[in-house]
Amino acid sequence: MKKLFMMIIFCLAGLAAIASIFISIRQTIAKREIEAEWLVEQTIVPPLAETSRLEILPLYEEARAADAYISGHGVSYLIRTDSGTVLLDIGNNPDQLEVVPFMQNLQVLGIDWDEVDRIIISHPHPHHVGGTNAWRDATVSMARIDLPGSIDDRFIFAPTPLAFKGAVHITVPTLPIPDVATTGVVSFPEVFPLSLLEPKGSEQALVVHVAGQGLVLIAGCGHPGIEKLVERAEALYGQAVIGVVGGLHDETATPQEVEPQIQFLQARQPGLVAISPHDSNPQVLAAFQSAFGDRYHTLRVGEAIQFP
Repeated sequence: MKKLFMMIIFCLAGLAAIASIFISIRQTIAKREIEAEWLVEQTIVPPLAETSRLEILPLYEEARAADAYISGHGVSYLIRTDSGTVLLDIGNNPDQLEVVPFMQNLQVLGIDWDEVDRIIISHPHPHHVGGTNAWRDATVSMARIDLPGSIDDRFIFAPTPLAFKGAVHITVPTLPIPDVATTGVVSFPEVFPLSLLEPKGSEQALVVHVAGQGLVLIAGCGHPGIEKLVERAEALYGQAVIGVVGGLHDETATPQEVEPQIQFLQARQPGLVAISPHDSNPQVLAAFQSAFGDRYHTLRVGEAIQFP
C-alpha cells in the first residue's frame, strides 16, 4: 500500500513538473511574440479630429461620489466629445443583477441610453465586460430585462471576437466616432490565472485630441504599461500625450516602483492625471496625487472630469 501511495505521489509530481515546463515554454514564446509585435509599425492611421471639450464620467469604479451609485472592482467610463458619446467598458456585475451596475448608475444620473453612440471594450477581462459569465461566454452582459432604448444596435469595438450582436473585432487603430480613436491592440503577458488559458492578452486604449492642448489617453487597465500606450498614441497621432486617465494595473506596486511611471509622465507636463482606484492601491494613488497636485483628479462613480 505504501509503495502504491509513493508511486501516485511520484506520478503527480511528474505531471506537475511537466505542466510547469509547458506553461513556462508557452509564456516564453508569448513574451517573444509580444516583443516582435511591438516593433511592427502601424501603417493604418485614421485621421483623428480635434474636440474642444472632453468629459469623462465614471459609471463604474472602485470609488463613488455618493451612496446612490453602485461601485466595485471594474471600469466603465462615459466619454463625451464634440462629435458624440462613447462608452469605454461596461464594468462588473458580481451580484448577477438583472440590470448591470453601470446601467443602473446611468439611470440614477438621468442619462438616456440613446445618447451612447458606440461602445469600446478595452480588453475582455470579467470586470470590463459585465462579469464572469460574460467573460466565460466571450460576450458582454448589460441587462436581462427590457430597457428604454435599444442595446443591440450599438456597435461594440473589441480587441478580441465577441459573441454579441453588433460586436466588431478590431486590432488596428480605429475611429469609433470622429474625435475618439483607439490605439489598436497592444499585447501583454496575461495575468494569472487567466494566463493558464491564454499566455498573451490584448488591450486597446482610447485617444482624444483636445484642441489647443494635446492628446488624452484613456485606459481600461493599462496592462501593456503606461509607457507603451503613451508612445503608441503619440506615434499614431503626432501629438504629445498631456493627459492620462484610467487603470495602470498597479495593485501590488509600491510608490517607489511607480516612480519611473511618474517621471515618464512628468516629462510631458500633463494637464490631467486621473488613475483608477480599481487596479491601483491607495499608496500608489497618493504618490500620483502628490506628484501632480491640482492636475490630479480622483475617479469616482458619478463625478465627471472636464478637460480642459
